[in-house]
Amino acid sequence: MKRIGILTSGGDAPGMNAAINGIVDEARKHNIEVRGYLEGYSGLIANDYIELTPENVKPHHGRGGTFIGTSRSEEFKKPQVQAKIAKRLLEEEVEGLIVIGGDGSYRGALSLSKLGIQTIGIPGTIDNDIPLTELTLGFKTAVRNVVDTVDVIMQSAASHKHLYAIEVMGRKAGDIAEWAGRALDADGIIANTNDIDVEKVRQTIEDSQAMGKRFQLFVIAEGVMTCEEFQEIVERETGYPIHPLMLGHIQRGGNPVAEDRILGLGFGEHAVKLILEGKSGRCTSVIDNKVTDLSLEETLAAVE
Repeated sequence: MKRIGILTSGGDAPGMNAAINGIVDEARKHNIEVRGYLEGYSGLIANDYIELTPENVKPHHGRGGTFIGTSRSEEFKKPQVQAKIAKRLLEEEVEGLIVIGGDGSYRGALSLSKLGIQTIGIPGTIDNDIPLTELTLGFKTAVRNVVDTVDVIMQSAASHKHLYAIEVMGRKAGDIAEWAGRALDADGIIANTNDIDVEKVRQTIEDSQAMGKRFQLFVIAEGVMTCEEFQEIVERETGYPIHPLMLGHIQRGGNPVAEDRILGLGFGEHAVKLILEGKSGRCTSVIDNKVTDLSLEETLAAVE
């Protein structure tokens, strides 16, 4: 094998750079050239890439985001665009493509696999919403970011006896809300629609205040409701004033925690091994705390 390509697509996630590092390290053992397509599928369309080497990859291993850039591309969804790209990759002897991203990125990878390009997906999303894997790249770091930030906010909240509803990311998944809420010992966690019970919220607030706690915290998953919606319902039904706060993109940034760096390396190394074995249409995953792989089609079929 002479050459493979990498791209990062969709939302950025801490640990993507570590995955790129793992890919380059494993490819180097087999004298395989690695192209990094810039800005996701947009770079693949434009054939805009850089050669990835230890010299330009390793300085980014422990940094958040993705140093080769990412984007969402509607243009790539066109069948004629995909066919043109597949033809060019074959002509340029790019014998495998590793796509790091979420389920939308996986769909693009599967399309290229069906056109004869060896493709492997790596789950890179803070939302932890890729089916059939226990972890996705960036999730553990996002939880760390939420916990560290809310810890600071609650110090101020305690000074004023404030009640906060903090909205966290996760798309339709409530994993960030669930994990961060537990770590923060939140008074309430709204991670799915079944968690919305205003009378229970009222009782929780009263019990928390009765035990002398100087602040109350509810963590809200964005896929269930906004913090403003929670505020409106609770204030209307209980009369308790709520301070709503959406944390936003602070959850995406920051240097990846050790777990995401290690996971990124493992995913990257495994992806290259799959290509060397001639496999395609697969995605790396964590099952029983071990890096393995699954069918892209099977994984996407499980997306809600």
